[in-house]
Amino acid sequence: MNTRTTGVGYLHCIVLLALIVSGWQPVDRQTWLIENVLVLVGAVAVWTTRKQFYWSRRSWIMVIGFLCLHEVGTHFTYPEVPYNSAVYLISGMDVNAAFGWERNQYDRFVHLAYGLLLSLPLREIVSEKCHLKGAWASLIAWSLVLSTSMLYELMEWAGAAYAGGGDSAFVGAQGDFWDAQKDMAVAAAGSLAVLICRGHALRDKVSALRGRLTPN
Repeated sequence: MNTRTTGVGYLHCIVLLALIVSGWQPVDRQTWLIENVLVLVGAVAVWTTRKQFYWSRRSWIMVIGFLCLHEVGTHFTYPEVPYNSAVYLISGMDVNAAFGWERNQYDRFVHLAYGLLLSLPLREIVSEKCHLKGAWASLIAWSLVLSTSMLYELMEWAGAAYAGGGDSAFVGAQGDFWDAQKDMAVAAAGSLAVLICRGHALRDKVSALRGRLTPN
């Protein structure tokens, strides 16, 4: 077993540990189960395609970081994650008061993290499987973030309508009429920021390499 495989195995263990901890006496067992259906589907998909599947260690870390954030939300339920209390305990800062927030923003933060952390792993899949490079690979990766964000919001809507008895609290909207649109917007903005920064960083590396190869 090479170093890379060993490292990825350790990362998988982190996800398993996070899943076990989040499932230990969660605030709402039904919500925990529903929120982890996609995690289970994704794990099965990755396992069945493990011989053809490729991600760099950086991408694995980003995906697993996102999943750990998600598991925090599944344990407490997204509208009840006590991030404000945790930050206040550590630093004495009241985050909600500082930014004038009247709702729990953890769900919005995780949607932002979805764009920030999953764009590059999706781009790697596009580059590896579709043989696209440069701006085209970034555009497709951004489109995947947008489309999967939309699909998630549609599944939340269906869950609220049929499993949650029509209660908007089931999807953590917290009374915000534009909650779904805002969630998709922050995911799109996070994804776009990461992909643009990657493009600039790559361009700088190419320029630096050309500078070294150009004779004085």
